[in-house]
Amino acid sequence: MDKKINLLASISLIVIAIAAVIMAFNSGVIKIVNTTEDQRNTITVSGNAELEVEPNQAEIYVRIETFNVKADDAKDENARISDKVMKALKKSGIKNDDIETSSFNLNPRYDYDRNKGESILKGYTATNVLKVTTKDVDNAGKVIDVAVDNGANSIQSVNFGLTKETQKEMSGEALIRAAEVAKDKAESLAASLGINLGKVISVQESSFNFIPFAAPVAEMAVAKADGIETQIVPGNVEVRGSVTMAYEIK
Repeated sequence: MDKKINLLASISLIVIAIAAVIMAFNSGVIKIVNTTEDQRNTITVSGNAELEVEPNQAEIYVRIETFNVKADDAKDENARISDKVMKALKKSGIKNDDIETSSFNLNPRYDYDRNKGESILKGYTATNVLKVTTKDVDNAGKVIDVAVDNGANSIQSVNFGLTKETQKEMSGEALIRAAEVAKDKAESLAASLGINLGKVISVQESSFNFIPFAAPVAEMAVAKADGIETQIVPGNVEVRGSVTMAYEIK
């Protein structure tokens, strides 16, 4: 009878220890797998890491909108203003390859006549959105001012991010840190259960992503309307990585 009580007590302690460790590492996944005889016992853990990185690239979306009774006139006027904006941007130091059309639309505009109970065609609206990329993030406000001063109606959005080279570098750093977190979890779990870890059986990149910083466009519009030089202080870019690792239990 005493042996049964001791056995039940030991099992209870192990269960409590496992539960405590899992609660301590609730930011990741910890799993113990007791496999068949021809396979190995393993511990599977996941680690997450998040980095904050200063942006080294800005993407400014410049909106040019024109309206005219005739579709051709709306389109031609838009082309004229767009050309003026692009020439001014290039003169300010933006490379030709860093200016591209993000979208172009030519749509009819209708007004509803309540007396007649029908929509009346008033004309056509042409909209051209230019994507301007610059690595000089401190002068993103200057790009906005040049565009608006030369005919752009508004700034659709401004995103601060990372160049492809920096994305690759930071993704590696995030995954390395995520792997370190996973390793620490596995070692802590093994120590609490009194078991020894063997070699790493598998490593899997669960996910990687980065979140650009989006500047508040409304505030920029107000500043420019008041004749003030546009100033933008970019926030950091979030880089996240997640890794899942499986360890053999000796």
